[in-house]
Amino acid sequence: MPSRPSRARRVLAAIAAAALVAALAGCVSIPTSGVVNQGNPEATEQPVDVDVLPRGPREDATQQQILEGFIDAAASPSGNYEIARQFLTPTFADEWESGAAVSIDVLADRSYTQLGDDLIRMRVVPQASLAENGQYIAAGSTEPVQLEYRFEQVDEQWRISLAPPGVLIDETSFGLVYRDYSLAFFDPQFRYIVPDVRWFAGRDSLQTSIVRALLAGPVEWLAPGVASAFPEDVELGQSTVPVTGGTAEVDLAGAAFDNLRTIQLMRYQLEQSLAPVRNVDDVSLTLNGVPLSAPETSDLPERTLRVDARPAVYDGESFGYLSSAGDQVTPIDGVSDQVVALGPSGAALGSGAAAAAVLADDGVHLVRSGADAVLLDPRDGLITPALDVDGTVWSVPRDAPDELAWFAEDGSSGQIGVPWNADRIVSLQLSRDGTRMVALLVDGSRTRLVAASVVRGEDGVPVELGPVTLELGASGGTPLDVAWLDSRTVGTLTQTSESDTRLTVQELGTPVESRDGPPSGIQVDGANSLRDLRILTSDGDLATGAGVFWQVQARDLRFLATQQTG
Repeated sequence: MPSRPSRARRVLAAIAAAALVAALAGCVSIPTSGVVNQGNPEATEQPVDVDVLPRGPREDATQQQILEGFIDAAASPSGNYEIARQFLTPTFADEWESGAAVSIDVLADRSYTQLGDDLIRMRVVPQASLAENGQYIAAGSTEPVQLEYRFEQVDEQWRISLAPPGVLIDETSFGLVYRDYSLAFFDPQFRYIVPDVRWFAGRDSLQTSIVRALLAGPVEWLAPGVASAFPEDVELGQSTVPVTGGTAEVDLAGAAFDNLRTIQLMRYQLEQSLAPVRNVDDVSLTLNGVPLSAPETSDLPERTLRVDARPAVYDGESFGYLSSAGDQVTPIDGVSDQVVALGPSGAALGSGAAAAAVLADDGVHLVRSGADAVLLDPRDGLITPALDVDGTVWSVPRDAPDELAWFAEDGSSGQIGVPWNADRIVSLQLSRDGTRMVALLVDGSRTRLVAASVVRGEDGVPVELGPVTLELGASGGTPLDVAWLDSRTVGTLTQTSESDTRLTVQELGTPVESRDGPPSGIQVDGANSLRDLRILTSDGDLATGAGVFWQVQARDLRFLATQQTG
């Protein structure tokens, strides 16, 4: 199995961890509900709810005990952190900025130093943080950070009179209290849903948090390449989003409009974003208290973009789809023979398998069914090209990562600026909706994996990459390959020794998970779920995950071709 656990395994881990945290921190953690959907791996799954019920201050507790109790209690946002505020002086309880940010650290690395009679300095090792909009941001450095807390006596009991803004929570508790939810945005042509992962806590206010974040728009790095159906001047008209009889009642405030298509898309955007919320089955939409209604339609953006589950491969003689037995390659009409004739060393397969971008000795070629192959990029030292959902080919030299070029279906082309500085680029891939690009880079002695949004004109032709990147996790070692494992998740393969490899898996906006890859792995590929993850080795073996081991499914292959939508 791939590194990222299934929802079922995460449910079991959450319940087990809840019991552990309760024992260690003096809290009671109760799983209250939840289901695990089986079948379609892309189906919406509602996670188990685990309430962390902290205890208030104990009588005659020391300053450190009060501090530890405060941090434990701040894991529960219930009642606007009602229990956590009991550890503060009455004045500071009103001033504490609980919603400023969330800092995630390692419990075992915490240490406390008493400075004078009323000050404790706490040393923490940061792992990540949550921005106010719920965006998960991995720590850029794991250097220890010093936090200071002051104390006063209130009725002869120690209370905290000054603390840093926001909430401090350890990694284990974070996994219990906060959960990831995918806000739904769209590509600029409103063809596909683009997920924007955020993290929220608190069952009672969850739907309100999601709707507020949705109206505020995408995170900074993603915003230039995606669209929202909500007009910019529209905001939430009430302080909360109530749920009555399973219906989330979303009242908007703003200028009136009667565009039926916009109303359909707004409702759909809300439905998709609120789908994982356990008590929401439907959405009602009003503007300034007036119901917004539009005819039902099936003409809505696609939620899941699927590819052919079979690997697209080249074995030195044939190019096409590998059989389930791993012993036969089925050619693609109009494409395979041309690819083979080029003597390829890498390729990307386009939408509907009607075209392929091919790396050969003389550069990058475009092969189309029913047309002759065209040499697009004759530069030296090119990496394997990427081919996006709009038929645009992306090509860049390995040793010149800032010389990224694109070649559109209509024959136009250009070079585009990149938002990264690096010495080399190893691999470049486009998400299946065409809105996001990931690049595996070498920057000095560091391996970097970055994501950027793709900004396009009305005709779908690339204009630029968003100026802000999202730094993703990549294991140390020599970078080998990156691939989209499904519509939301990327996998990175690195070499950690002469033959050992490491696979890192990450849904954009979530923590990374990693495991050992097969010996001598060189290329990673995915399809429609994480169960489809496969790795090609330098010996030509195609390996898939089998528990903690890797199982060979086919032999004597030269390369895997990435696929766009089927």
